[in-house]
Amino acid sequence: MKKLLFFVLSIVSLGVSAQNIHFEQVGIAVSANSSDYVLGLLDDFYGSIEKPDGVSITLDYVYFKPEEVAATHYLTFAGSLEGLAKLREIRSGSAYQAMNSSIQKFAKVVSLQGGSTLMRMQVEKANQPIAQAWKFRVEDPMAFAAAFTKLTKGFPQEGYLSLGQFTHGTSSDGETHYVYTTHKDYGTALGWGPKTQQQQEAFLNFQKKTGPISNFLGSMTLMHVKTW
Repeated sequence: MKKLLFFVLSIVSLGVSAQNIHFEQVGIAVSANSSDYVLGLLDDFYGSIEKPDGVSITLDYVYFKPEEVAATHYLTFAGSLEGLAKLREIRSGSAYQAMNSSIQKFAKVVSLQGGSTLMRMQVEKANQPIAQAWKFRVEDPMAFAAAFTKLTKGFPQEGYLSLGQFTHGTSSDGETHYVYTTHKDYGTALGWGPKTQQQQEAFLNFQKKTGPISNFLGSMTLMHVKTW
C-alpha cells in the first residue's frame, strides 16, 4: 500500500447518516525533529483563517505503516464540494505561500489524493484520537458495499466507521476504496479484531464475499495531532 487515505462516513437510520462528504488528503514527509515546527506553521495559518461552514482540516501522524509509505503525516481537508472549493481559494495568496515555503524547508509533499465517502456510521466519534485505514482495489463496487454493510451488522465497530472511494491521485496499485474506523485509545486500536464467534463468522464471510472481487492493498494506523 503506497499512500494512505484517510478519511470518513454516515447513513441516518440505524446510526448511519445519508450525508456523505468529499476530501483532499496531502501526504507529508517531515524531517526528523521538525514536527513541532511544521505544526506551528500550519497552526499559524489554518488557525487564523475563517473556514467555510462544514469544512474540517485535520493533521494526523502516521504510526503503523507499510515500509513503502513515505508520508509521516497526513493533512486532510473534508467537507462539501462547495466548502472545499471555497477553502481552495483561501489556500492561496501571500500568507499561504509564505507558510508553504517555510514548511518545504523541513518537509515535502509525497502524495495527494482525493475522493468521497459512500457511507458513514457513528459520526459523533469521528474525532477519536486513533484511526485505522484499509485500502482495496475493488472490481465490483456494489457487491463490495453489500458485503461491507452485512459485516457492520455482524461485527459492529465501537468508533466511527466509513467506507469511501478514491477519485483522484490513485497509485499504480490502483486503489479504489478504503475502510476507515476510529478508536478511543491506543490499547483499543492495538486489540482491534473480531472476538466473539459471531464477529469471527461475519469477518470470514466478508473475506469470502470480497476476495474474488477485490484486492487488499494494506493498512495504516494514524494518531490525531490537531483539527482546525
